Amino acid sequence: MKRLTLDRITHVLPQLDELRPVLDHLIARSVPDPEQAWTGGGELGTLGGRLVSSGDLALDVGGLADALRDHMSKLYAAAAESIRCLAEGDGAGAAEALLRAAALEERLDHPDRAEAWAAAAYRAAIDERDRRPVSLALRRWARAASALGKLVEALDRYEKAHEIARDSRDFQGAAEAAIGAGNVLEQQGNWNDAEVWYRRALDVMEAGGREGPEMWQAQLNIHIVLRSAGSLEESLVWLKAASESAEKLGDETATQFLENAWGQLRMASGAFSEAEGHLRAGLSATTDARANVTIRLNLAEALLAQDRTLEAAEEAREAEREAITSGIVPKLPEVYRILGRIVSAEANPDAFVFFERALDIVRERHLPPLEEALTLQAYAESEARRGEEGAARELQERMTERYHALGMKNIRHSWADTFGPGPDSTERKQTQHNGEDDV
Repeated sequence: MKRLTLDRITHVLPQLDELRPVLDHLIARSVPDPEQAWTGGGELGTLGGRLVSSGDLALDVGGLADALRDHMSKLYAAAAESIRCLAEGDGAGAAEALLRAAALEERLDHPDRAEAWAAAAYRAAIDERDRRPVSLALRRWARAASALGKLVEALDRYEKAHEIARDSRDFQGAAEAAIGAGNVLEQQGNWNDAEVWYRRALDVMEAGGREGPEMWQAQLNIHIVLRSAGSLEESLVWLKAASESAEKLGDETATQFLENAWGQLRMASGAFSEAEGHLRAGLSATTDARANVTIRLNLAEALLAQDRTLEAAEEAREAEREAITSGIVPKLPEVYRILGRIVSAEANPDAFVFFERALDIVRERHLPPLEEALTLQAYAESEARRGEEGAARELQERMTERYHALGMKNIRHSWADTFGPGPDSTERKQTQHNGEDDV
């Protein structure tokens, strides 16, 4: 039987949403080409060159169809529940049902669909006397918009959600909205404004006498903003405060994020060996595949900074394997950006392969425009390092256009991350808007 690669399949199959589960299934079960393992092509191997088995798909196609039917059944049930609630004059109940559907779509990395469901929830709740469901719907609507790169809309919704929640004395919801607004502003490089919103999250939690995880999340974000702006000593104060708040709460889930932040702070100060220790500790504490990929990529950064390129490549490849087998393909552009930089550091003229693959994934997966800008930035730096000034200049121009379109005032840099609200029950997730360093 002919050897079948993912590139061959994606070239032939139509780009339809209905087929994404099929491609995701094949990606998760794909394997590196053993004939390329010890060749130059193996060193440059990316997602598209991995091999797949048509027989494997044939065995599991029924399961894929069942999963899709189950997903659609839950969406239809949510829609039916929302209609029933509307008929009874229960707008809050309708909004709750519609937000369940939004969460289902969000878990499958469908931010466009999640946004549509969240917008519907907002319309259902808008006339309710209890304003808390309105704020919640706005926050979910904002989160989906942010994932789509619609930063202006996301910021406006977070600001409105914060005001409504604060006036309703929903202090936790107000803090979540403030953190979300800060995340968006940080994406745009508005460090000072982002810090203002993170401080608002702290203020509203203190006003309500609350000591939830939003406390250490906001403190961690203030640390990150200050660190990103170069104020390392001041940022250290806030990182210590975040660590103390998480310890006071007994929140063990914070460990991976805090160790990652300590590692990034050490990298920012040039203490790469110390950074390595913190990042390895963060990896030991991870319980989430996405966090595992991110911290491992940061570890690769620390190793690369120490000129340990072989070890850096091994960590990046392990991050690639984790992203592929765990079904988090949207993390792969980050993986290929650092692999491109590693290969470029070895003066390999074919480093462009990784950057081009990252750009392909951004387009194929309709990832946020920031992912394209980050890739163009790393690509331009690689070409400039090789002395290809013309190519670097063209890539920089494209990068600048993307950044300006996003309203971003500052070029992104390594070791910038922000903690923001996420889709699980405790609202904990590291946002994915800054590239190689987000958990």
